[in-house]
Parts: sequence; C-alpha cells; structure tokens
Amino acid sequence: MQEQILRDTLISAKHGDKLAREELIESHKAFIARVSSKFCNRYLSWDNDDELSIALLAFNEAIDNYDPQLGGVFHNFVQTVIRRRLVDYFRKEGKHQHLSLSPMNPEDKDLSKYDLDTSQAKYHEEEKQAELTHVVERFLEILGEYGIALDDLIKLSPKHRDSRENLMSVASTLSNQEQLLKQLQKQKMLPIKELELLTGTKRKVLEKNRKYIIALTLIFSEPEFYAIKSFIQF
Repeated sequence: MQEQILRDTLISAKHGDKLAREELIESHKAFIARVSSKFCNRYLSWDNDDELSIALLAFNEAIDNYDPQLGGVFHNFVQTVIRRRLVDYFRKEGKHQHLSLSPMNPEDKDLSKYDLDTSQAKYHEEEKQAELTHVVERFLEILGEYGIALDDLIKLSPKHRDSRENLMSVASTLSNQEQLLKQLQKQKMLPIKELELLTGTKRKVLEKNRKYIIALTLIFSEPEFYAIKSFIQF
C-alpha cells in the first residue's frame, strides 16, 4: 500500500470500518507470515500453525493502537507487536501447556497495555537513532574527501571554551561567505588568508585548527548535518 492510502485505511479501520480492516489484513497477510516465520526461524502455514493466528491478533492490536502522531513506521510497529505476542505465546506454552491463549485472559490484557504503551515509542526512538547514524556516516564520508578522520577531530578539539567559541565563530563566518565556501568545497583547502582578514584570527591559530574549522563549517552550511550540532565538541 502507498503511504497515504495506508494512512487513510488505517484511520478508517481504527474508527470501526470493517471493510477497511479486512482490506488491511488481506493486503498484509504475506507480511505477517514473513515476519512471523523469520521470528520463529521456520516456514509457517496459515492452515497448520497457531503462531500465525497469534500474529494475526497482534496485527489487529497494532491497527487499534498505532498512533501516527507519535511518529514511526506502521510496519515497524506491527513487527514489534507480533514479536512480543509470539514471545508471550512461547512463554505460556513452555510454562503452562493447558492455559487458554485467549486475548481476553486478564494477564494478557495487563501485559498488552504495557507493551503497546512502549512499543511505538521504542521504535520511534530507534528510527531516530538510525537516521542519526546515517547522517554521521555521511558526514564522515564527506570529511574523508578533505583528508579528515574522526580521530583527528577528537585529538584536535579545543580544550577551552573560549577557543571553541572562537573557532565556531570562524566557521560560522565561513559558512556564510558564499564565494569562500565554494572555494573550500572545490579546493578542499581552508581559505586561511581570507579568514584571517575577515575574523581577525591569527594565521597560526587557523592553520593549527584547520580540520576542526572545516568540520564545523560543513555542519553549519549543510542542512543534512544539522542533527550533528548537539555533538559539536566532538
């Protein structure tokens, strides 16, 4: 399903549209089976395996409890709920072979409330972390084009606050000078002479902190790297 269609169908299903819910279930049966089979580490059949019945109940729970406002991808949320329901199922099967697996079991109800309150938030946080990881990897890739490694930044990071603030000011100035920025991007070299005139910072300081200034300038000038600003001290 396309994202907007999926979103609209989810909203309808959550508000009691049985046809919308059936459409979601039918269009996701292969997905449910794939997630469940991967979790169980074996092929599962709709005709023979109780695990898929449990997974189907979990999918219905996911429809009812997914909140688009919290962020996160619906399919990731579904996977979380399915896996947790299967874990519950295996645990009960192992400890209490003859207990009913009905979702109306009071123990299930309490566990479900805890799981569903935390699952989506957990996945949303994991997605944010994954996105940040991608941004950092991209940042390090670009730094490599300038001959800069992460270890360089760690070693060269100024110890004193005044020094850091001064270099941030230099990088900020450079990031706002279109011609100098283009020169940096093209030549992969810091325009030290021009920066000395613009900022009043001594040439020796600029040369010593060349790699640090370049890294800061990339963060300040490239929107895709804004997420790294919280780690500005490296």
